[in-house]
Amino acid sequence: MEAKGLKTSLEPGFPDPDGVIEIPPASHNFFNDEQPFGALYGAPLQAQAYADTFTDDFGGTIDYNVVAKYLIREDDNKGRVSAVVAQRQDGSYVKYVANKAVVLATGDFSKNPDMMAKYCPFAWEHFKDTLSTGEVDYDAELVYSGLMPGDGQKMGLWVGAAWQKCQPNPPMINGGAAGPSHGAISNFWGINMDIHGERYMNEVTNFAYGAMAVLQLPQKTAYSVWDKAYAYTEEQWEPFGTCVDLVNGIVPATPEEEIASWDKNVDDPSSGIGTGAAYYRADTIEELLAQMEGVDVEAAKATIERYNKYAEQGLDEEFHVNPECLHPISTPPFYGAKITGATFLTVCGGLRTDEHMRVCDADDNPIEGLYNTGIMTGDFYANSYNFVMPGQNLGAVCGTLSYLLGRDLAEL
Repeated sequence: MEAKGLKTSLEPGFPDPDGVIEIPPASHNFFNDEQPFGALYGAPLQAQAYADTFTDDFGGTIDYNVVAKYLIREDDNKGRVSAVVAQRQDGSYVKYVANKAVVLATGDFSKNPDMMAKYCPFAWEHFKDTLSTGEVDYDAELVYSGLMPGDGQKMGLWVGAAWQKCQPNPPMINGGAAGPSHGAISNFWGINMDIHGERYMNEVTNFAYGAMAVLQLPQKTAYSVWDKAYAYTEEQWEPFGTCVDLVNGIVPATPEEEIASWDKNVDDPSSGIGTGAAYYRADTIEELLAQMEGVDVEAAKATIERYNKYAEQGLDEEFHVNPECLHPISTPPFYGAKITGATFLTVCGGLRTDEHMRVCDADDNPIEGLYNTGIMTGDFYANSYNFVMPGQNLGAVCGTLSYLLGRDLAEL
């Protein structure tokens, strides 16, 4: 990456006071001076660096705007996978014969409604109204309405590959209750309530587990409340995208700057576009709750009173939140947020894959000549992508395991 002008982004990780899902700083992405936001926009830079290395440094050829359609497996679909047939933009077809191997790296299947309904029904039921299942944009980068149509997964199945063993496939979902974040991937650690004004979980978790909880609430809606003093529970607030040692120039906010951002979210709702949350402010708890449409005001007020008692005594009698994270809600002005639903990023897995990245059949036998990598690697994740390591997907199956596969294939 450095040879192509990119710098390493080492993200701060996730500080868990209980140490249960503590996440160390890790390398998630790369950035340059023109695009310092590596956490969101570094993947295309990384992919282009790989492509430039292959073509410029090693004399390789990449054919763009050509879509793979099906594989050719010899001996009546029992032998070696020896070629792939693809279609050009003008409608003509081309056959690529593989001297060593065919490697599938076609991404997820979130744009395929049938595959989502069968292999990831939980996410499909929650997000089917927001996922776009029409024309595929193979150049899509950071979108939240579905990415790829499962081309590689289908091509593998057609030549005898088996689906991964762990089902359903894990979706990549994040969000949780909205509010000041103690980490880039944090759920709001203050009080989280449902429409009945009741707390529903130990709030000190990351935004993946927080999102899964929100999706199970009545109306998939969560409310959060905090006060001005909450800004001073941290000396500085790390924004999403910052790096260890601040090497990319994205700097933390002071408590005063954090408060100003809350006020901006309230006064200028358009500033919160993309968060999916509505923000509120008032001089009393009663006035705040009255603004928060849909919540049971009296029940929520009682819940906040109990929460304040827990904070004062240093013991959460309901969910045993770490005492370090219990802060009374007592200093005006008071702030609140309402969020409905969560954010769907992608879906992981697909074809059954062994430790050498070989695609396998139903008896776990590798299909000669056929490999896969990237997010379509089967059984690397289970249940839900949980974000307990920065860059698990991009850093592991897309980066590291792809590198190891390339190394091994070069030795064939």
